[in-house]
Amino acid sequence: MSVVPSEDIVRAVCTDKWDGERLSPSLFVGENTSVSRLAIVPLCDHWDLFRQYVEKPPERRLEWIAEINVGRLQELGRTHTPSTALTVEPKPEAWNPAHAEIPQRITRGLASRILPVLKRHHPPPHH
Repeated sequence: MSVVPSEDIVRAVCTDKWDGERLSPSLFVGENTSVSRLAIVPLCDHWDLFRQYVEKPPERRLEWIAEINVGRLQELGRTHTPSTALTVEPKPEAWNPAHAEIPQRITRGLASRILPVLKRHHPPPHH
């Protein structure tokens, strides 16, 4: 069963997609885009998860976490030309019970519309 529109999802933003100024649309381009569900794992716990399993130092470091509401993502897909019906499908992994995927192919044009609405979470300061 697809993730409900009221849920919020996050995606790790690493240095391979972010140069410190610009975010690459490739963050969302393609199919089976990996995301994670905040309803299952809280944001504060995603930092450790992503650092442990997504980051590949030194060339790929976690910079920030992008958040978007599923309904907002679906609205962007619907109102895009051509219209794309986007869904978020739960795909739990051993390392991340909140793992999910957007199975549909997202074009560069649609990805460019998603990027500006992403909410950015920067890492908490180290103690």
